[in-house]
Amino acid sequence: MSTIIKNENLKRRLKESFCLMDTDTDGYLDYHEMKAALKALGFAVKKSYILSIIRMYDKRGYNKICFEDFNYIVSEKLNKRKPLDEIKYVFKLFTNETANDKITVEDLQKFNKKLDCDLTNEEMELMIKEFDLDQDGSSKIRI
Repeated sequence: MSTIIKNENLKRRLKESFCLMDTDTDGYLDYHEMKAALKALGFAVKKSYILSIIRMYDKRGYNKICFEDFNYIVSEKLNKRKPLDEIKYVFKLFTNETANDKITVEDLQKFNKKLDCDLTNEEMELMIKEFDLDQDGSSKIRI
């Protein structure tokens, strides 16, 4: 996939996220909307960080940020992410709702139903098998 297509797909997805979080549909994100958007994208957010971003990019004095600035900030943050950190983050999200720090096929089935993903049992079994290093029927990642 070319860089241009990849960048256009990312920009489109970020625009969708921006519009979903722009609850008052004014074309800008305020502090609360920005916080929700960053959290939804999987970023740990601190109040001081969000406020500093808004202060830095708010050219009109509205205490809000436009899409172009949001796109730039989030794209930069996404480019700095490490794949292993992403895997650990998602794994932690899954294991927060399990009885231990492992994911079983049954756990995936629950998430599959909850998120309406339409994965087959075979696909879920293959996912577990791929990461089942100790052959106990579940996946575990050391965090």
